[in-house]
Amino acid sequence: MKYPLLYVIILLTVFAAGCRRKEASEQRTGVKVRTEVIGKHLFTDGTATQGVVESPDSAALSALIGERLVEVRVKEGDRFRKGDLLFRSDRMNLENRYTLAAEMLNMAKEREKTRSADLRVADVTLEKAEKDFNRAQTLFRSNAVSQDKYEAAEVKFRTAKLVVDQAKAALSTAKAEVKFATAALEIARKHLDDSDVFAPYDGVVVAKLKNSGEFCGIGTPVLKVESFARKRIAVLVSGLHYPKTAAGNTRIAVSFRGKLLCEVPVTVYGKAIDPVSRTFELKADLPEKFALPSGTLCDVSVIFGQRKSAGVPEESLLFRKDGKAAVYTVADGKAKELSVTAGITQNKFTEIVSPGGLKGKKIIVSGHYFVHDGAPVTEESR
Repeated sequence: MKYPLLYVIILLTVFAAGCRRKEASEQRTGVKVRTEVIGKHLFTDGTATQGVVESPDSAALSALIGERLVEVRVKEGDRFRKGDLLFRSDRMNLENRYTLAAEMLNMAKEREKTRSADLRVADVTLEKAEKDFNRAQTLFRSNAVSQDKYEAAEVKFRTAKLVVDQAKAALSTAKAEVKFATAALEIARKHLDDSDVFAPYDGVVVAKLKNSGEFCGIGTPVLKVESFARKRIAVLVSGLHYPKTAAGNTRIAVSFRGKLLCEVPVTVYGKAIDPVSRTFELKADLPEKFALPSGTLCDVSVIFGQRKSAGVPEESLLFRKDGKAAVYTVADGKAKELSVTAGITQNKFTEIVSPGGLKGKKIIVSGHYFVHDGAPVTEESR
């Protein structure tokens, strides 16, 4: 039993001696590390999120009159052209109202003609009565006629003036009736025209809400439509990015199922941050004939800007307990720790925001976990 224990003691002694020799060797030659000269890389300042395809031209087409629908010509999914008839309301009552309004206008015009003629007759009568009165007045002053005849001529003259005033008032009323009847006819024509609802643009039917034969009140939605010629992407972004968005030049890269479809500039962004979700909305017009339909959820990258900056391999960066970052450079065969400010990390490289002290220097990209500030190192060729 003594000999096995002796063997163990001998082996431990030999192992400890080997470790001391290795440490001594490393102190003489240094830890083997691999270095690279810091270079410039393209970094994109952005954020990844999701967005929804939507149509900027969408509307709920409603009945413009309160009548029964006699025809709905389209169904969900149908495409249409601008000016196509989409649905029609019952026109019978509207046509009757239009015919009645037209007759009322004709009657008003005839009354206007009659009142105008009455005024002309009254003017002639007044002219004759005025002459008779002037003649009677002259004869009365020369005692050629009696006072009764003079007063009778005066009464006829004053009566003729009142008749003219009445004729003018009647003509004015007739003209007002013509205006009223004209307006009523225009309203009847508008209601008749409103019985037919036409497509406001080239588009597609998203939803059919009413069918032929149903009664629709004024403003009752019948169809939901949207343009298929124009689409845009709508995105909600964290309010932390608002200052960068307001500065301009923001772009949105749209992907679907891992495939990049397009990259477009932002055309609309919210002027305020929602106080509940702490987000704001971005919108960008998509290219013509964009294949995905409205409502599609896409992966998007919101790009606030791009810059070419100094960058180091991501694995060469060391993070300290105080939240700061550091890299090791090599000077005179020794490792030297430098504090740095890390920026964006992309494609396995991390941006160094203020690289002044690193320009043209080599940094340790492999083996840096086994060194400390001032430790001797040996550089390996790549």
